[in-house]
Amino acid sequence: MKNYRLPIIFVSFFVFLALLYGAFVFISIAKPPNYKNPVIKIKESAIRGNIYTNNYTLSKSKKLYGVYLNPSYLNPDKKELFYKLFSIYSNIPVKELKRRVILYHYKKKHNTILLAKVDLKTKQNLIYLRKILDKKRVFLAGKNGIRVGYGIRSLDFERVYPYNDTLEPFLGRYRKDEKRGENGLEEYYDDLLRAKENGIKKGYRDVFGNIIYDGNSIIKQPKNGDNLKLNINLLLQRKIEKLLDIQKVKFKAKEVIAAVMDSKTGKILAIATSNRYNPKNIKPNDIKNMKISAIRELFEPGSVMKPITFAILLENNLVNPYEIIKGYNGKWKPKWRKTPIRDDDPFDWLSAENVIVYSSNIGISQLALRLSNKQFLEGLHKFGFGKKSDIDLPYELAGKLRSLKLMNFPIYKSTTAYGYGILVNFVQILKAYNVFNNNGVAVTPRIASTPTSSKQVISPKNAIIMLNILRKVVLKGTGKNAIIPGLFTAGKTGTAHVSIYKKGYQNIYNSSFFGFVNDKNHKYTIGVTFLDIKAKWPNYFASNSAVPTFKKIVDIMINENLLKVENGE
Repeated sequence: MKNYRLPIIFVSFFVFLALLYGAFVFISIAKPPNYKNPVIKIKESAIRGNIYTNNYTLSKSKKLYGVYLNPSYLNPDKKELFYKLFSIYSNIPVKELKRRVILYHYKKKHNTILLAKVDLKTKQNLIYLRKILDKKRVFLAGKNGIRVGYGIRSLDFERVYPYNDTLEPFLGRYRKDEKRGENGLEEYYDDLLRAKENGIKKGYRDVFGNIIYDGNSIIKQPKNGDNLKLNINLLLQRKIEKLLDIQKVKFKAKEVIAAVMDSKTGKILAIATSNRYNPKNIKPNDIKNMKISAIRELFEPGSVMKPITFAILLENNLVNPYEIIKGYNGKWKPKWRKTPIRDDDPFDWLSAENVIVYSSNIGISQLALRLSNKQFLEGLHKFGFGKKSDIDLPYELAGKLRSLKLMNFPIYKSTTAYGYGILVNFVQILKAYNVFNNNGVAVTPRIASTPTSSKQVISPKNAIIMLNILRKVVLKGTGKNAIIPGLFTAGKTGTAHVSIYKKGYQNIYNSSFFGFVNDKNHKYTIGVTFLDIKAKWPNYFASNSAVPTFKKIVDIMINENLLKVENGE
């Protein structure tokens, strides 16, 4: 009879081992009663688009990440090690880290604290550090066996302006508290730049708290805002800004504004002011500099309006450039004025074109009287006065022209003709003058590389006549300081008294020069305006302030290879 006891013992033993192993596996994989499924969901914040020009970024978004820590899971014996290593990898002082943890123990309103806000590079460093800390058992394990260290989550973004006050206030700034652009290009193109939709990463997490990217994970990329490219030449912009800083002090002006525009396309290569601010460090004295004076400071333009009046006369066939106009020896008292109209140069007679060349108030007043009120106002509107220039900047003021009824009166027609009694902004004049250097076509100025519009204002023939007259202003008139051998330069000066409310006209002036510089391949329109200039006589005149500034800008453009000087014009 066979003995079956020994095989039964062996079988029973192996069954016992199998049951023991099964129980071990079950205990290992079974979820505790209060176990939470190890799924992690991370929001990936979308960021605002960048503003750039060529290879330079003027405004960009730097993504921020929050490092969250539950101090309760810090191993008491490894706290100092944690502070030391975290400080090295995050560049946050140990003292500050301890302060934040102590504050947590004091308040204890939340399980976790925001230990730090870091950029992408620091985030990557801290992910690497987390692995080191886990190996050194710096964190204690939670109920599910996972070591509860610090977690890193996507936050918002920080707006960075690498070149500080460059292109301000035209660039504007980003208001993080309101999540929008404020002033300048940041506001005008806010819909384009604005972050569109946040992304999401969701999946099971590993023992380090990171997402396991497998078939169960869900990844939805964020939709960031679009980038905005500018027409600005950054080197030209910065050099002009430095020039205006010097000129403001030299001529004791409240502000100096200048712009360079491609005459054919309307692209703004530079638009600068002496009154700027750093959007990341705004001080109380900077608040007034946030105003974009080029479109919001309205002023009486003075004699720079004379060529506009003359062009309107040409379009209505009411003037011949070579006809003779009486100059009254520099002093004319018509019956419709209480005080005489005066000129600096006492001409007895002068040609109609020399009315512009020598800036005769008397001559342009007589010529303007030939226009009907409707002809004059319609002409001014065609040139863009009395309405916005539509440059890509917010809050532009349209200025103010006299009514059709008032333009019936000779005194109002006369003073309008030489730039008094009306209000315009800097960009309006720049756009209007560009007509003369662009075959009679007005083009809307654009700082950003976005579509523009154009419209024929005067005939090409009359545009050429005006350009030649403005060339003579430089060759023998008030713009002599703008002569540059080897280049075509032309333009018109304007010096106007500043009127203060209830005090009348003061010994303060707005001095301007709007003109052109052309070589064989390029045509540029340049404007320079000194607001509230207080320099002593004769330096407050545009011929001694705005014109030399124009010439210095052209010199910068030559050095930046934007113009090529020829041997002979």
